Amino acid sequence: MAETPESLLPRRERELAAGLRQWATDRGLGKGSKTRIPIQDVFDIFRRINNRNPDDVYEPEVLAHLLQQLELHHIIKPLRELTPEKIPLPIGIWLLPKPVSQLSPTPMPPWHPEVSFLAPGWKTAGRRQRAAYAAINTWLKSSPDLTPLPLRERTLEIFGTYGSDDDFPVPEKALDNLKSGILFSEPSRLDRVIRTFRPPLPLLTETFPGEDESGRFHRVGGGDMLLVIENSTTWWSIVDSLPSKHRLGYVAWGVGNSFRASIRSIAAKHRITEIRYFGDLDPSGLTIPLAASRAAIAAGLPPVLPANALYDLLLRVGRPRHGTEAAINPSAAASLTSWLLPAHLPAVTTLLTNGQRIAQEWANHRHLTRESAWHLDVT
Repeated sequence: MAETPESLLPRRERELAAGLRQWATDRGLGKGSKTRIPIQDVFDIFRRINNRNPDDVYEPEVLAHLLQQLELHHIIKPLRELTPEKIPLPIGIWLLPKPVSQLSPTPMPPWHPEVSFLAPGWKTAGRRQRAAYAAINTWLKSSPDLTPLPLRERTLEIFGTYGSDDDFPVPEKALDNLKSGILFSEPSRLDRVIRTFRPPLPLLTETFPGEDESGRFHRVGGGDMLLVIENSTTWWSIVDSLPSKHRLGYVAWGVGNSFRASIRSIAAKHRITEIRYFGDLDPSGLTIPLAASRAAIAAGLPPVLPANALYDLLLRVGRPRHGTEAAINPSAAASLTSWLLPAHLPAVTTLLTNGQRIAQEWANHRHLTRESAWHLDVT
C-alpha cells in the first residue's frame, strides 16, 4: 500500500500513531531509528483514544485491526511472537521512523524580543517543540491582551488560535507533556513569558457522602443551587469571579464522567432545588449532563439544566476546533443538543456534525471578571 501522511489517516489510526510517537518521544527514543514498544504499553495508549470502540467489540480485536492498518501504512512493524490470547496480538511492535519527507526542517521565524532567547535552541528542538515555540512567538507578535490567565486558559488561547489541529488536537492541554527545552523546562520562565499562573485544584471543603466521592464540592453560599463545572480551571475561574449576591450553595468540579455517579450522593441536608451544568461543547461534554440528569431524576433530585448564560458566552468567544472525537450524524446530534437552550441548537448541531468542539476554557477568567451577563445563571 502507498504511504499516507499520518495526519490524513482515519481518526483512531491517527490518534494511535500519535500516541505511539509520543511514547517514544517521552523516552528520548525514535529519533531516526525504529523503537520497540511492548504490547502492554501499546494497549495503554490505545485505551486513551476517545470513542475507541463505538461498536462495543472485543477490544483486542479492535486493536489488532488498528495495528494492521498502521502496518499497511508503514508506521509500525509487529514482532513475530504472539500473545496466547483469544485474539493473538504481537508481544510488541517496532515503531518505524517517519520518512524523511515528513521531517523537513521548519525555518526559524523572526522572533518577538521576549522569546529571542529560543533562537540558539531552534536547530536541536523537536518538531512539536518548534510548533509550540512558533505559536507562542506568533501570539506575542499579535499584540494580545496580556492580563494574566490560568495556564490552561492561556494555553487554549495561544494554541487554539495559532496552533494546528495536527500538532495540538486538544489545544488547552498543549503544554501538559512539553517539559523539556529552555522554555518548557522552567515553569517560572514560561509563566513570565505567556503571563500565566497556576490555580490549585479544587479543595475538598465538603464531600457529599456516598459511594463515589471523587467529585469536588465547594460551599460558596447558603443558596439552593448547585453549579457543576466540567473542568477544574474553569471551576476556579468561576468561583473566583462570582458576584457578591447569588443563589449558589455549591460550585462543584464534575471531574468528567464521575459527575454521573456522584450526583446520587447529594443529600436532603444540602437543600438543593436546582442543578446547572457547564462543560465543553463536544459529544462527551453533552453526554455527561444528560446521563447525570437521568440519574438525578431517578434519585428524586431536580434535573440537570444547562447554564444557559455561560453557554451564551462560550459560543460567542470560543473558537471551534476539530477535536479528538469523530463527527456524529444529525440524529445523534439532535439527541445530544436537545438538552440545550433552543437558541443554541443550530450552532452546536453544526459543531457536532462537523466533528468540531469548543473547549469551555474559552470562557476564561478575563471574560468572567469583565462581563456580567453570565451572572443570570447564578442569581
